[in-house]
Amino acid sequence: MQEGEESRVLDVPEMAPYARHVFICSGPFCDPEGEGRRLYALLAGKLGELGLYDNPLRVKRGITPCLGVCHSGPILVVYPDGVWYCKVDDALLNRIVEEHLRGGRPVEEAVYHRLNVDATAYSNDVK
Repeated sequence: MQEGEESRVLDVPEMAPYARHVFICSGPFCDPEGEGRRLYALLAGKLGELGLYDNPLRVKRGITPCLGVCHSGPILVVYPDGVWYCKVDDALLNRIVEEHLRGGRPVEEAVYHRLNVDATAYSNDVK
């Protein structure tokens, strides 16, 4: 360890446990009306106890300028589940919070993509 490294290693932020992380796209191509930012603000209140810092089932939320879709927004993705939703509005956000985040069941009819968690599927593509 070089001089000064020890203090950097010891002075790291502490991360409280959490169960899921929700990202909402606010990019101008998939969300030109700015609904993603509004939904992001609404999500904080809808999470209730799931948004509390010391709750091990906490759902973190984040807003991002791009999720690489650039169509049919607002886009919302739930990790580590890898479940993607498009055209999210207030009603769908309510269902995502109640059914998916609280109940553990994705809103199947609104899911448009699922992350392929089988890493071997990509092993031939990595060079």
